[in-house]
This record gives sequence, structure tokens and C-alpha cells, in this order.
Amino acid sequence: MIKGVNLGGWFVLESWMKPSLFTGIKSKDETGFVTLNPKAKKDLEKHWCTFITKEDFVYLKRIGINSVRIPIPWWFEGEEPYVSSTPFIHQAMKWASELALDVLLDLHTAPGCQNGFDNGGIEGVMTWHLFDRNIELTVDKLEKMVIEFQGYPSFMGIEVLNEPFTSIDMNIIQDFYQRAYERIRKHTDKLIVFHDAFRPLDPTWEPFFTKSGMKNIAFDLHLYHCFDPKLITGTFEDHLKLILDERIPMIEKLSQFIRVIVGEWSLGINFDKMTKTAHFDEKLYTKILADLQLYAYAHGFGYYFWSYKIERESHRNWDFRRLIQEGIFPDKF
Repeated sequence: MIKGVNLGGWFVLESWMKPSLFTGIKSKDETGFVTLNPKAKKDLEKHWCTFITKEDFVYLKRIGINSVRIPIPWWFEGEEPYVSSTPFIHQAMKWASELALDVLLDLHTAPGCQNGFDNGGIEGVMTWHLFDRNIELTVDKLEKMVIEFQGYPSFMGIEVLNEPFTSIDMNIIQDFYQRAYERIRKHTDKLIVFHDAFRPLDPTWEPFFTKSGMKNIAFDLHLYHCFDPKLITGTFEDHLKLILDERIPMIEKLSQFIRVIVGEWSLGINFDKMTKTAHFDEKLYTKILADLQLYAYAHGFGYYFWSYKIERESHRNWDFRRLIQEGIFPDKF
């Protein structure tokens, strides 16, 4: 079973994860960062060298984590105006190989942006699906990623696209997935992962996975507790019921025809807006949420917590290492 952590905010910038990097820059995403920052190359290379280091890989291996999911941008080779992160990704793959850690490379952004989020590379833009040239370029980039990094023992596989948005036609997404699969299979038989496009229970998934003849694949679900309006203002019991009554049965149902990875989850929860009882205890509730999710996601093929490191105080429940230090997570997985 995969026991993993995302190395988010490293090769795909999100300002909320390291606000200090964006000081004086009126943008939340990497496109804004490189276009508005005259020192973008220098700042990025310093960030890539310091945000995650070999010591972090050593630490993860020591506590029993066996895999990391590394978000990669489509511009990893350095298309103008972006900066190439390829040498630094190679370094990460080497560290993981030396320590016998598996790496799932995750294409986190796409040309034209697949979701309009900061994590898609450019906030407020979503034109990826409108032009076939964007989709074909995405397939080309996936092929190049595989050719570039497949030689490392740590290369476990590739996720073809992170979080294509829920409004994109499922036919477009599944056609892209099929094209990506066929291109990647020219070079490797390693794991290929497909995100659920925020529609894990869509009835088209089962025939898509069972009739396509695809081998060594997995389905990625992102399960959070801080975005659903009903959960935000609900009770803590609502969060527990969601996991026990909906998520575990969903993982079990999907697992009958496809391996399920919870590729992102966190302990982020809107405690300030929650309907609280007299016995409210934030640390206790956070630990219950941690333990129950670890239990639930073990029903599938594994999980990756989001994220290993957050450089701000307000999002401590998203910071894997600090959650261990604070006794929320166990110190051995």
C-alpha cells in the first residue's frame, strides 16, 4: 500500500504555501510570479534548492513513508517565460532512488490551464479543453517527462493530469486519458494514474476502465473537508459521517474495478465556522480526523497527504511534518 506525501509547492508554486516568496508580487500563481518578478529565475532556483532538501527525503523514509507525489508543471523544460526545473527534478529522483522511495510524477498544470486554479499554473484561466492543440501538447509533455525521468529506480509512474475541472466534458477528458495512456505505454509499463475530474461516481468510469484494455493503472480521488459549504458550517459529526458512510463505501465500490489512490487529502477544516458543541477540543478533533482518514484511505491502494510542508502559521493542519511534531500524526507509518 502506498503511504505517501505530496511535495507540493516545490516545482509548481502556490502562493498560499509560501507567501514570503510572493512578497511584492500581485499574483497567486507561477505564471504571475515569472512575469511580474524580474528576479524570477534566481528566486526559483533558490526555492528549489531550499524548500525541500535531501534531509526531507531521509526523514520521510525513516518514518515509514514509502512514496512521494511530486507535482510537475507542463513547462518543466523552461518554455518562455517560465524557468526550467528539469535539473532539480533529476536531483529529487536521485535522492528518492538512493533511499528506495517511490516517486509518482504528477503533471499538475496544462497548457491553457485545466481548472482555473493557482495550482493549475494560472488562476482564472481555463482554456485547456477548448483547443485540441493544448491537449496534444499535454500528451507531448507527458511523453517527454517519461523519457526524461523513467530511468530512475524511484520512478513509480506518472499521473497524467491533476484536477481537470468538473465542468469539462467527460468525453474530452477520457479521450485525453486514452491518448496519454497510449503515448506513455510506448516507453514504460509503469503505473499510470488518472484523476477523477471531481466526479468519482460518474457511471462512465467503470466501462472506461474495464473495456479499454489499459493495464497497471489507478484512479486518483482528492478528498478534502474544507470546501463543501455544508461541511464548513456543519458539526464535527458531519465530517465523521462523511468518511464512514460515504467515502469508505465509495472507495470499496470503485476498488472493485480500479485501484483507488487518495492523491490529496489534508486536516484542513474550518473550525472557526463549524457548529461547535460545549466539549469542543480542536487538537482532539484534528487527531480524530487524522486517524479516521488514515483508516479510511487504507481501504484503497494508498494515499498522499497534501502537503509535506507549508511555510505559514495559519495552515498548520496542511503541514505534514509539523502535524507529526505536534502529535497529531503518528511518528511512524
